[in-house]
Amino acid sequence: MNMQEAAEKITYQGVAPWMIPVFILVGIVLCVAIAAVWKVVEISRGEKKRKHDEMTAIAEGVVQAKVNTLAEDISQKVAANMQKKFEEIDQKLDTDKRRLEQTEKRSDAHDKALERIEATLESVDANVKDLHDGFTCMTRGTIATINQLLHNGNQEELESAANELNRYLTSRPIVPMQQGRREAK
Repeated sequence: MNMQEAAEKITYQGVAPWMIPVFILVGIVLCVAIAAVWKVVEISRGEKKRKHDEMTAIAEGVVQAKVNTLAEDISQKVAANMQKKFEEIDQKLDTDKRRLEQTEKRSDAHDKALERIEATLESVDANVKDLHDGFTCMTRGTIATINQLLHNGNQEELESAANELNRYLTSRPIVPMQQGRREAK
């Protein structure tokens, strides 16, 4: 089919032969226009994506900077609070240490006083035992004297009581005096 037959067919359908190149040209122009619009849309989408990525990066940077600032502020506040708590604990420990030292001093003083009291009690016990022994000897001597007077002639009993009283008085141990009394005098 040649151009003329094609033109006749087209003319037959109501299209003039000169319109075919115009239609082809218009088709090419439309294709180019569509391609150009498509390219502009792609560029626009790319630019929009680039701006979105930039804004996201900027926003992430701002958020990260804000998070870092907040984290640093929180860290500083926590560190300050912890330092304050540690100082309070140190003060309490110092106070408790001083109280413990005072308690230990009082305990040492009480221990020394208790030792003095125990020494005094030992001395008193020794003196009481000594007095008991002396009263026992004197009582025997007195009973022997009374028996001598009553029985007239119980010489052995009287001599035994006298010897026992003599032994007690001459060989009597010296009981040491308590230190507290010596210091007081």
